[in-house]
Amino acid sequence: MTLSVEAGLRDINPINKQSLSDYLAEEVRAFIVRNNYKKGDKLPSTAEFAKLFQVGLPTLREAIKKLETIGSIVIKHGSGIFVGRYFDTLFLPNPMTTAKPLPKSKLLELIDARLAMEGMIVSLAIDNLTQLQLENMKALLGDAKQHLDNFNECGLDYLEFHHEIRKASNNIIILEIVLVITNLYTDKQLNMINEHMACKEDYELHVSLYNALKNKNKDKAIELMETRLHNIRDIITKYFPDDE
Repeated sequence: MTLSVEAGLRDINPINKQSLSDYLAEEVRAFIVRNNYKKGDKLPSTAEFAKLFQVGLPTLREAIKKLETIGSIVIKHGSGIFVGRYFDTLFLPNPMTTAKPLPKSKLLELIDARLAMEGMIVSLAIDNLTQLQLENMKALLGDAKQHLDNFNECGLDYLEFHHEIRKASNNIIILEIVLVITNLYTDKQLNMINEHMACKEDYELHVSLYNALKNKNKDKAIELMETRLHNIRDIITKYFPDDE
C-alpha cells in the first residue's frame, strides 16, 4: 500500500531545534562542573555570565530560570546566584509538587519508603565503609555532641553522617532516590522535627549506630536506623497538622 506524503507526515513528530536558552543552561552547568563549584557555592552574576558567554541578558536570564526551576541553582534576591541542592542529581523532584509543603499523609509515606530502603542501604554499605569514612562519621558525632542544645546544628552533622553511609553503599541510584526523598521536607517541617526530637537520646542512638557499623554488626545497625525513622514518624504523627 502506498501512502501519500501528507499521510506519512502526520505520523512523524517534528524535531524541535534546541533553543539558545537551553544551550546556555547546559553551558552554565558545564561551567559549574569545570570550575569545581559545590552545592551552596556562590556563582557569577547574570551580567558576568552574559559577558562570559557573549549573549544578551534576557537570554541568559531565561537559561538561569530553567536551571532554577529544576533546582540546579538557587537565586537569592539581593545576594546572588548559588549552586542548588539538585545540581548533580539524576532524579529531580517535580517542581509543581515541591512548590508547597507536602501534607502529613505524604510525609508519612516518605518515611515508610525510607524504612523499606534503609535496611538495604546498611546491608550494602557496612562492608564498604572506609577508614576515612568512619573517621569522618566519628568527627561529625564529636561536633554534634557540642550542639546538643541546638538540634538544628547537630541535625546537620547527622545529615552528613547518614550521607557517608549512603555513599558507602556504592549504589548511585539508591543514593539519589533517598536524597530526593529527604529534600522534599521544607525547612519549616525539618525545624518542627528537630524541635521535638529528644536530642540526647538521638545522639546516643547515632553513637550506637556508629559502633554497630564499625563492628560490622549489620542486624544492630539496621535496627538502629529503623528505630530513628520510627522516631521521626512518631513526631510527624503527633505534631504535624492533619491534611486539610
